[in-house]
Amino acid sequence: MKTSSFTKLALNALASLAFVVAASPAAAQHAAGAVRSAASLQLNGAGIRSDAERGLYAAALYLESRLSTPEAVLGNPGAKQLRVMMLRDISAADMGDLLARGMQSSASDEQLWTLVPALFRLGEILGDQKKLLAGDTFDIRSVPGKGTAISINGRVQGATFEEPGLFEAMLGMWLGPHPADLRLKSSLLGGVL
Repeated sequence: MKTSSFTKLALNALASLAFVVAASPAAAQHAAGAVRSAASLQLNGAGIRSDAERGLYAAALYLESRLSTPEAVLGNPGAKQLRVMMLRDISAADMGDLLARGMQSSASDEQLWTLVPALFRLGEILGDQKKLLAGDTFDIRSVPGKGTAISINGRVQGATFEEPGLFEAMLGMWLGPHPADLRLKSSLLGGVL
């Protein structure tokens, strides 16, 4: 996917603001257990994101009902939650870089431009994170009729983001056409690790 240099600049600025996500447990099963906070939702799938042959984080996707394709998940108007838990320590700058690249590869320029204010606000909220430690969690929740809520280690961060499409753009990093990890994408969609 081609992106303009201005879009790349905006995304790099987000990374420099420590655009961070936290991740999940030492194994997909542990990730699923850690995500029980989504009581009204059911586990759709869970898996591990590896970086250089080592687990970076585990992620679990919760939905109102099981769905097996990216289109079905991204197009579903119901409640959704993605939780990630770090498997090892990582600097906020490094995680921000991974997220910026993930969004850049999964969202269109037009989609990114409409979300720039929300992404900068998210960067500000997360900017205080200097390092994500093994066991830290990050939740992205889609709340129908309200928007996208972000929590770090169980604490809601700021007001709900009302920008349409933010949750889908973020989830696209894992389920889009150019996901961060193909095995993790399959696992989140109910496949086997």
